[in-house]
Amino acid sequence: MSALLLKQQGFEVIGLTLKTWHLHPEKQEKELTKASHLAKEIEIEHSILDISREFKEEVVDYFCDEYLSGRTPNPCNRCNPLIKWPWLLKKADELDCWHVATGHYVRKELENGLWYIKKGSDYSKDQSYFLWNLSQEILKRALFPLGHLTKNEVRKMALQNGLKETAQKQESMGVCFLGGTNYRDFLEEKHTKKELTINHGDIVDETGKTLGQHPGLPFFTIGQKKGLGLKEKNYFVKQMQRESNKIIVSKSATLSTKTLTLSSFHLTPSLLPNKRYDVDIRVRGIDKVPSLPGTICLKEDKLKVDFVEEAWGITPGQSIVFYTKDTILGGGIIS
Repeated sequence: MSALLLKQQGFEVIGLTLKTWHLHPEKQEKELTKASHLAKEIEIEHSILDISREFKEEVVDYFCDEYLSGRTPNPCNRCNPLIKWPWLLKKADELDCWHVATGHYVRKELENGLWYIKKGSDYSKDQSYFLWNLSQEILKRALFPLGHLTKNEVRKMALQNGLKETAQKQESMGVCFLGGTNYRDFLEEKHTKKELTINHGDIVDETGKTLGQHPGLPFFTIGQKKGLGLKEKNYFVKQMQRESNKIIVSKSATLSTKTLTLSSFHLTPSLLPNKRYDVDIRVRGIDKVPSLPGTICLKEDKLKVDFVEEAWGITPGQSIVFYTKDTILGGGIIS
């Protein structure tokens, strides 16, 4: 629909599908074929760019290693700045195209000479959380034709243009390269094939007393209560340690935090060092999880994040994104 809207606006549009590494190649081939047929239907050129090797090295291997470290990764926030957008722009340059357009439900605006990502008009489908780390070089060439529309409006427009299958297409959820497979099953399969090693380890309480065994750090997450396999049922996961391969559980520890210090982050160039900014903070990509008020302050090469009230269940590996109203100021990776 992005391609069709741009074409109707008078742009010369060329379709491009990135072929990434995929757990189910047969499913991916069907999607690639659909993309080619759809391009013919709306009468635009189409090509497929195979970046499966680069995607596996930068995204899939990272995804696995993060889980092995007891962290919860967000592969989209890895893919966007390192794989998807750089390769889209590289191909655009080869084709002598200036803009790169995607179907993200976000908007972009120019303010005081800088480009900003803003939430999509359809807040229930907003995808800005996943685009916090795009550079100005990328943003100035990006187009988001659907950002000012709702999902329902886009579906209606697809029907009006005779694209019934597109209008009825189910939303894609979950990790793209797993094709619906649970990530735990994916990691277990890689372990069985000896493509990675998942070690059993001890479950200990806060004093270091061994309470049981776990099958591997990737199968647990901070705050988890069910599935621990312990005689007593009141424990939850407080911490996971890669070095010792231990899961530390507790009955009473707080999983709330008032402050964070980030070493991996990206901010809009307008933010000045040693100045405190009031922000709304999102720690999860799900729109139903409300943002939290707080402040950020850049000091030397660290970003200090303070919440007005304690935030519960902050998960290492996930993205934390900062907004002022509906505008992204930046984000980082929780460590």
